[in-house]
Amino acid sequence: MRSLTKLSRGPIVAAAGALALIGVAGPAIARTSAPPPAPTFTAYRTTADGGEPSIGWDRARNAAMYGAGTTNVRLVWNDATVPATMTATDVSAPDSITTLDAITVTDQNTNRTFVSQLAAVCSLFSYTDDAGSSWNPSQGCGIGTMLDHESIGAGKFHAGSPVQALTSYPDIVYYCAQNSYSGGCATSQDGGVTFGNVVPAYNSPANDPTDPDLTIAAEGGACSALHGHLRVGPDGTAYLPIKGCGGLPTADNLTNTEFWGGHPSVSISQDNGLRYFVHRVDAGNNQDESDPSIGIGRGDKFPGGRLYLGWEDGTNPSATTYGTTSAAKISMSTDDGQSWSTPVDVSTALGIHNVQFPEVIAGDDDRAAFAWLGTKAIGDDQHNGFVGPDGNPAVWHLYVSMTYDGGQTWTTVDTTPNDPVQRGCVDLQGTSNKTVTDNNICSQRNLLDFNDITVDTQGRVLVAYADGCTGTCVTDPTALSTGATGTVMRLTTGKGLYAAYDGVIGKKH
Repeated sequence: MRSLTKLSRGPIVAAAGALALIGVAGPAIARTSAPPPAPTFTAYRTTADGGEPSIGWDRARNAAMYGAGTTNVRLVWNDATVPATMTATDVSAPDSITTLDAITVTDQNTNRTFVSQLAAVCSLFSYTDDAGSSWNPSQGCGIGTMLDHESIGAGKFHAGSPVQALTSYPDIVYYCAQNSYSGGCATSQDGGVTFGNVVPAYNSPANDPTDPDLTIAAEGGACSALHGHLRVGPDGTAYLPIKGCGGLPTADNLTNTEFWGGHPSVSISQDNGLRYFVHRVDAGNNQDESDPSIGIGRGDKFPGGRLYLGWEDGTNPSATTYGTTSAAKISMSTDDGQSWSTPVDVSTALGIHNVQFPEVIAGDDDRAAFAWLGTKAIGDDQHNGFVGPDGNPAVWHLYVSMTYDGGQTWTTVDTTPNDPVQRGCVDLQGTSNKTVTDNNICSQRNLLDFNDITVDTQGRVLVAYADGCTGTCVTDPTALSTGATGTVMRLTTGKGLYAAYDGVIGKKH
């Protein structure tokens, strides 16, 4: 047990929306009212190192559950000082093994935390009802769910479906995975103890919302076989974000052997996992790198909650050639994902030319946070030799964009202005080269595939990320990143994601 604090103040750099830019560096922009005070953030080391960090929030114990690799820690903040101090306690599940795919998820209705670690075609799966003081094992995965990139989600059962709770546990638990071509999900009706059979979530004719009898190239198919983390809305609708659907076939890409490109999409189930229908954001583009992320409002204005889908937007010249720029874009839906708003670009106006690891969380329906890594460097960030204008390794920072008006405007903060998160390339191609003949894929496989984000009881944003640039890397512009230090970026002052707590964040308690 130890207390660790590191202050990282981020001045406001932009507020981007469909109609306005506020506070952009350069000439003053006329406006009729002053912008609200910029939020500030503080970074905390978690003692759980590793790429692919994930985080959940236990409301009953006012604690974050942070996972990376084989380690889980319970994080508790003392807000008697500003910034707050944090205590990290190792509460790792006893059956942890070495894995590249570890997921920690907390059910916001019950405060049960699930930990899944990939083990061959299934997973080691445990859950805790006391924030890690004790753990219970489970079946591990759904029947037929395989093979990789698993995701866990939990939330209310949707009314009207024959799939309902079988025990006293009131919520449904989802286990999703992909098999290098398509993805599917299985559900648990007993709180994650056992799971049923897999149901195709994309790349199946049954996933087409217009006509399930159409061929696989229709709306429900032609998807990149990688997805983000599933989340469940306040009405029980389940949402699985997908990199891209409506793509083109290819046999050249070893990490996505069937389709490339297409448009960011969401596979949606409104009957507790019996069927999934794919809906695309046709105005967006998939660069086949970072997973997309979806945040769901609590339903104070819309029964199913306002949806926020964030992704890395970019295009590639071909299935084997990467583009040189990408942007952090986000789109909203108020009809349970049936239609989506015109995407908002929150990064390009800041001079950011490449992004990675989009992560979205929502609170009130009108409030959401969108975290992402960004760099001003132009070029192919998936290969060695990715450098900035000065010829040194490209510098990446962690940005957080926030909206308080349903996505009409966004305020973006560089939360790491003096402490880069990464220098050089960011490998999103897994353990294989993109093509058989490509031997120059980024060798910095330290950050792995994703970050994570959640919100605490009072609306503070918590971003889980792996810091790849520590020690001399912070000040040495020629250094390359090698590590993955477990870190949480926490909202310190300013408005959070719940209006009921405005004025509370940043006050001593």
